[in-house]
Amino acid sequence: MDYSRSSTLLNVPTLGDNIFAHTESEKDDDWRLCIHSQGWIYFYHPRLKIVTDHDIREPGILAALEDSRSHYPLDDLTDGMEVQLVQTRSAAKVSENSFSSWNLTINHKHCVASYNFEEVRNDNPALLGPNRLNRCRRLYWNYLWKHPSHVPTPPRAIEDASDALTWFYTDNLISGQKSTVPFSKSECEELSRVVRDLALPSNTNSISKTTFLAWLMREVCSYRDAESWGQHTQKSYAERTQKFRSHQSTTNPPPFIDFIINFVINVLFFGIPHTYRAHVKATSEFRGRLSNVQKNWESYVERLVREYSHFLLISTVLLSATVGFLAVPDVPEGAQVAAYISTFASLGSIIVGVFSIWRHQANTRTADSYTYMHNIQHNYFGFYGHAILLSLPPTLLVWAILTFTISVVASILNTASGAAWTKLSTWSVVAIFIVLLLAVLLALYTFSIVWTLERRTAKIWHRLTTFCLGLKIRTSSAA
Repeated sequence: MDYSRSSTLLNVPTLGDNIFAHTESEKDDDWRLCIHSQGWIYFYHPRLKIVTDHDIREPGILAALEDSRSHYPLDDLTDGMEVQLVQTRSAAKVSENSFSSWNLTINHKHCVASYNFEEVRNDNPALLGPNRLNRCRRLYWNYLWKHPSHVPTPPRAIEDASDALTWFYTDNLISGQKSTVPFSKSECEELSRVVRDLALPSNTNSISKTTFLAWLMREVCSYRDAESWGQHTQKSYAERTQKFRSHQSTTNPPPFIDFIINFVINVLFFGIPHTYRAHVKATSEFRGRLSNVQKNWESYVERLVREYSHFLLISTVLLSATVGFLAVPDVPEGAQVAAYISTFASLGSIIVGVFSIWRHQANTRTADSYTYMHNIQHNYFGFYGHAILLSLPPTLLVWAILTFTISVVASILNTASGAAWTKLSTWSVVAIFIVLLLAVLLALYTFSIVWTLERRTAKIWHRLTTFCLGLKIRTSSAA
């Protein structure tokens, strides 16, 4: 045992004769008060190889501990082994089982710990399966993180930590944002640097070194346990991952409701909800570490706020133009109706956009994203139902623009019944409007399909030319 850690290993002179095997000698027959790096204390008895977190300076606690240790096979503890006795009842209700329910046996030689004494005997850790061995390792590192002051750092800690960090760094390079390892690339670099510094001779007897490595290895073992480490082949692991993803499907509405939703999306909403559905679905998918969830959520909110802000600006300008148009005297009734519809659509776009920006910006925590996505996935109408609501500001803006355009065209056509020059100017404006309309439709169509690889257009053109050529040949043959 290393007694060079004098600042954290102290004899406890106030215990008097109420200890297990107190003698006037010292060292191995004395309880030692150990101080953790964070300042809390625990007690260790070197000869009996017992550790406890309870304050044995209180006579009742010490009496219960003394009574319980007699029921534990302390003589079977070999070198490098010890036991942590945990009190399960208050000192006023002392019984022979006060500590026996949660005795944790530790084997520092193999870096394992278990509540089952047989699992940590020197010859047994090698017989444990990968999953069980990993859990025993996690218990050990968790124990050492809380009790680092009375034992030296295990020799394998540096090597195991370095190996784990190397793989985490590699997985970050390979998988990118889809990586599920507990540390990011930059964190792996920083942790690796700390591990290298801890290997220096100046840190040989460092309590903080033991605490840090124990914490790091506990996180490594926790990650491995969550990933079913050592249980699946590559093929079965891939199938398991695919099966898990398939269980994350959303609620699908009945066929009739689905038909209505498709009609609303593709006709009344001009297909705009498809874009928002893809955005929501990509944000709802869990990829990589939990930190990516918050990052994706912030990106999702930022995009909505940015788009809605642009829509609000255009809707406000259009609303002003529509109100000004309605102020013009002698506007035809049809033009007035279209202008009123445009006004209501602009107001709807503004109201929904402002409220949506306020609600999304007010809920930016990770917990808010979980609630948000859970409600969307389990909504009766699924992702498309929520996408329709998200697309209301741009859709209402489109309807406002269309109805305002109709009102202007109707007002122009109403003047076609006047003189010849008036008719000429009117139809000139209409012709220009038709040309601009075709240009706008062409631009909208182009920007709608330019983001995807389209091959159907070439096939349709090829079929059309082939049909015309065949028709021409048949016509020539008949002649």
